[in-house]
Amino acid sequence: MRPGSLRAKLLLGTFLVIVLVMTAVIVMVEHRLRVAIIDEVQRRGEALARNLAAISYGPLLLYNFTALEQNVVRVAAEPGVVYAVVLDADSKVAAHSRYPERVGLPLRGRVQERAAGATEPLTQGMVTSAGEAVYDFAVPVFVDGRKWGTVRLGLSKQQMEAEIRRTRLELGALTLVTLLLGSVAAALVARRIARPVQQLADGAAAISRGELNQRIEPSTADEIGRLAVAFNHMAAQLFHQRTALEEAHAGLRRQFEELADLKGYTDNILGSLTSGIVTIDLDGRVVTLNPAAELLTGFFRGEAAGRYCTELFAHTPELSDLLTETLASRAPIASIPLTLRRRNGSSLPIEFSTAPLKGGEGKDLGVIGVFRDLTLLRQLESDLRRSDRLAALGTLAAGLAHEIKNPLTSLLTFSRHLDRKFDDPNFRERFGSVVPRELERINGIVERLLELARPARMSFALVRLPELLERAVDLYADQLDEKRIEVAREYARDVPPIQADKEALYRVFVNLVANAFDAMPRGGRLTVRAGWVVSGDPLPPARRRTGNRVRVEVEDTGTGIEPSETDRIFNPFYTTRDTGTGLGLALAHKIVQDHGGRITFTSAPGRGTTFTIVLPLIAEPPAALDDEDPR
Repeated sequence: MRPGSLRAKLLLGTFLVIVLVMTAVIVMVEHRLRVAIIDEVQRRGEALARNLAAISYGPLLLYNFTALEQNVVRVAAEPGVVYAVVLDADSKVAAHSRYPERVGLPLRGRVQERAAGATEPLTQGMVTSAGEAVYDFAVPVFVDGRKWGTVRLGLSKQQMEAEIRRTRLELGALTLVTLLLGSVAAALVARRIARPVQQLADGAAAISRGELNQRIEPSTADEIGRLAVAFNHMAAQLFHQRTALEEAHAGLRRQFEELADLKGYTDNILGSLTSGIVTIDLDGRVVTLNPAAELLTGFFRGEAAGRYCTELFAHTPELSDLLTETLASRAPIASIPLTLRRRNGSSLPIEFSTAPLKGGEGKDLGVIGVFRDLTLLRQLESDLRRSDRLAALGTLAAGLAHEIKNPLTSLLTFSRHLDRKFDDPNFRERFGSVVPRELERINGIVERLLELARPARMSFALVRLPELLERAVDLYADQLDEKRIEVAREYARDVPPIQADKEALYRVFVNLVANAFDAMPRGGRLTVRAGWVVSGDPLPPARRRTGNRVRVEVEDTGTGIEPSETDRIFNPFYTTRDTGTGLGLALAHKIVQDHGGRITFTSAPGRGTTFTIVLPLIAEPPAALDDEDPR
């Protein structure tokens, strides 16, 4: 019998099963017998201790030490009893079967102290001074609810251990007999099974060498016989299938060559695209990057493949968020502007779109993402903005000239008549009132222009938006009542305080409330709102998901803004009113931008206007937001 043969394995396996089963049986039986023997010994010891307590009740009550001595000696004569002791109420020995000389003395040691202090039957294991292992049983004796003494009895463990050893030997002998008989039976069964299996193995080896004409004659009608019939059928089928496979192989080779040509064609297309392409599988792992994507991100295809997109684009989480969102929703996302942080630490503006990848029969394969480098476009936009700024500068200069022209004309007129009319009291009175007023007007215009142009000097602190809005509304409370303008307040309960310049934001809210007031000369409804940014707010989807921005709205039901005026509403010196300088909304726009926020508006002529301000919880630099039209 070969060591690695099936017969040897069956024999060894059966032997191991028998060994394991018998070992488990022995362990369980030995454990149960041991527990039973120990329980029996403990029950006997406790019964003897209770009996001694019962017969010692009277003598202990009457201090009859002679009777107590007789009782402990009689109980100690029982088989296996090592000692019997009666303790009085003071935990001193009243009777001792083994050491009578200790009568009147307390017993020392932790076991003795626990036994003497027991208020209910107590069993402890201990070793006597002679080195003998015993169970110590303590039973307290009570008289009218008062502890009058304690009875202790020591029962030897030697007889119990001997009984356990004898049981263990008997179980071991039974195991050896079972192993011997089981091995003989296993050998017979293994021989009957292994012989036909060996024939099948030899036939299978021949088939593996290509000899498909193998046949095996079934020798039994059991499973082995049916296996032989199935083997013969399999050999015949293999012969026919090999012929078919050889024919199919030639066809597959032709298809493989066609697929290789198609793959090369696709790779050439991807390689020639100027837009970056990245694909991920259903687990969010990167599958491929085209050369343009390698150039944009700084990662090579080989090192990127197999990595999670959240890991590869860890420095641009908005990008991986868009990929995983499309992976979860199976909905495309188009043209989201982002700032891509490349591997070398540099950044560049991109436009990113995603779409689900589908295979045959609409099977989901993953997500494709398309990068479009916006560097050149941003440069063109910058040039365009520079041109717009030059045009705006001309408009600003014209507005400034217009605003300053009237007070300068007054000043020039007074200066021309100063020498001739200085002695005229009426002239001096008018000079003293008009000239300072017009100079103050010019100074105010210049100060607001400087505030509009100079870098922001903010003093940030925690600001509660509802309180600031209430201050702005209260400033115009009387005028609102006079015009019969109803004020509605819609403040979300969970709107948090934000880091902001309190007085700067207050000026913004006052300007918006004042504009709303002026837009409703015949009354109407003014609504102020504060809450979290929600879906539909004027932010890109990637920013809309951050959950760290709040929203303020000031809505009126006034005259509205004409479409022809919407492009100029935030321009300095532009106003549709007869009073004012037209700098209010321009300053409001700058203050909001200095907080890292955005101010937008929607308006319908004759129906009203809504100004919306989106602010971060913690102020961000203006560059953190996309440079978009505030409308």
